[in-house]
Amino acid sequence: MRTTIPHRARARFPLVFFPLALLVACGDAGGPRDPAEDIPLNAVTEEVFTVGSVTGDAWDTFGELATVAFDAASNLHILDGQAQRIYMVGPDGSLLRTVGGPGEGPGELNEAGRLIVARDGSYTVTAFGRIDRFAPGGEFVERVTLDPFTTGQIIANMALPDGRLVTATILGGDDEDEEEAESSRPIYLFPLDGTEPQLLYTAWDLPEDETDSEFTGEVMRIGAGRAFEPGLYYDLLTDGRLALVDSIGYRVKLIGLDGSVTATIERPIAPLAVDDAIREAARERFRQFNADLLEGLARLDLNFRVEREGAEELAFADEVPVIGGLEVDWEDRIWLERRDSTGGPDGPIDIVTPEGDYIGTLPPDGLRTPAAFGPDGLMAFIDRDEFDVPTVRVVRLVALEPAG
Repeated sequence: MRTTIPHRARARFPLVFFPLALLVACGDAGGPRDPAEDIPLNAVTEEVFTVGSVTGDAWDTFGELATVAFDAASNLHILDGQAQRIYMVGPDGSLLRTVGGPGEGPGELNEAGRLIVARDGSYTVTAFGRIDRFAPGGEFVERVTLDPFTTGQIIANMALPDGRLVTATILGGDDEDEEEAESSRPIYLFPLDGTEPQLLYTAWDLPEDETDSEFTGEVMRIGAGRAFEPGLYYDLLTDGRLALVDSIGYRVKLIGLDGSVTATIERPIAPLAVDDAIREAARERFRQFNADLLEGLARLDLNFRVEREGAEELAFADEVPVIGGLEVDWEDRIWLERRDSTGGPDGPIDIVTPEGDYIGTLPPDGLRTPAAFGPDGLMAFIDRDEFDVPTVRVVRLVALEPAG
């Protein structure tokens, strides 16, 4: 199924913003505005195209959509993890080229899990034991081989303009400070020239919980864990800084390339205290997640059995972190996903700038954060129908307007 809506003349609404310094003076009836009060936004969008076939005989019959990303020319790049192939889709939804395909040779992909697309259209593809790089035209450039027992397995979905990967996840490797690493959340810059990863920043974390997990060779037993752990969310700004959230409160840190905190963005929104209703809502989400996880593992050809503790064994932090997600769009606006009243992920979305200007808040039933941002307001969403068939829907954000 492929639909395309051609470009047409449209009214261009300005993207409004409200500097935090002005909030005190622009309240109703001339009174001061509470800085914790949301400024509701309405997102004006238009459909651009959708790719994703349900017939099974087209190029866009996707299996596993691992990554979608835009380049500066408004082309959409899609990594299908099942096909081990990258599809480059033009601004009108037409297929321009494919890159990769399963195999071990130069330019072929094997167990590719992440696709990083630079603005010029070049690729960095991370896989188990290797990183492949492609030129903007799709030509294979080089393969960097990694030793999982020394370097470790790199899981990254962003890179600096100079090619260094930004990651908080390096699995395995020769870690002499294993105990220290387990009690902290380091973020690394990983160069592709064979040199050691550079520690950029160590994020804050709660003390470890008492959850036990073990692997006997025949059975992997996984503890239930602790709900409402403070998340670690970060994304790159165009100047190379990281916008990062690692706390329970409403605080965004901007991290420079030297690891220093160059600025913070805050709103006086307090975290929720965890009560019985929030605990039960979290247990219900855990039950659904656990069922989906075990169902997915059952489809894999594992030579061991996986068991996991149930929702009744779930531990809880004392407070629900205010922010549950962070993404940076093409214009460097920071989209902050707040938790809802039950501690769930479907709360309102704040949009702020790196300078600390609060643009406003999208309602929970409004526009959500996309899987990928692109130029000129483009946004890509991964949707699934009732048969779990994936499609990629591209829309354009025309304007953010004050609601009401």
